[in-house]
Amino acid sequence: MIKIAHRGISAQAPENTRAAFEMMLPLGVNWLETDIDMTADGRLVLIHDSKVNRTSNGNGTVNHNSLLGLQKLDFGQWFDAAFTGERIVTLDWLVDFINEHQINVNFELKTNVRGEQQNFYLMRLHQAIHRIHRDNQIIVSSFDIKLLKKFHELMPKIAIGLLIAETIPENIVELARSVGAKYVHPDVNYLTSADVQLLAANQLQVNVWTVNNAVAAHRLADWGVNAIFTDFPKTM
Repeated sequence: MIKIAHRGISAQAPENTRAAFEMMLPLGVNWLETDIDMTADGRLVLIHDSKVNRTSNGNGTVNHNSLLGLQKLDFGQWFDAAFTGERIVTLDWLVDFINEHQINVNFELKTNVRGEQQNFYLMRLHQAIHRIHRDNQIIVSSFDIKLLKKFHELMPKIAIGLLIAETIPENIVELARSVGAKYVHPDVNYLTSADVQLLAANQLQVNVWTVNNAVAAHRLADWGVNAIFTDFPKTM
């Protein structure tokens, strides 16, 4: 079973920062997950929330701030004083990092931009993915079905993961096929063995979030899931 570092090694470093990604290297972890949003001036950055309030010393929405403005904020001190000075990470930096260290990646499309801004967001993502070495595996996931469909039309050869927030819906196979998904990404708190069997019977692999309990991880392995997203990828 594959273990994917959820926002980097986010149990030991501030999520989606260079420190969290670089901590993967000595641990030998070769899969990471991160979230992609866009600044007001069209730069792609790695951040989970639509606002910077929780993970920085600033406030306001990502989409309404320039990259330069966001780079002035501290994205490490909230986690621990040892990480004071961590800055927001650009997708360009991460592409260079995963190329250099041969790391596989799950990009979650997580943005509130719409219309032409959304098209520009997808275009910039398309450009970034084209820079990733062919040997690196890539999954693009989202809860947003319309956004996933647009991305799949743009880059049909990239594997798609459909994120599910709560209970697996009865029409999950139809939903997955509508976005060209190879994977379904369910919440560990709602997934059942029967769900895994149903998805497997329809050639859909299962990557489960967020698994930080070893007993649950062993149970999921027994069920035959493909991967888990975890804040503790080494110990899981």
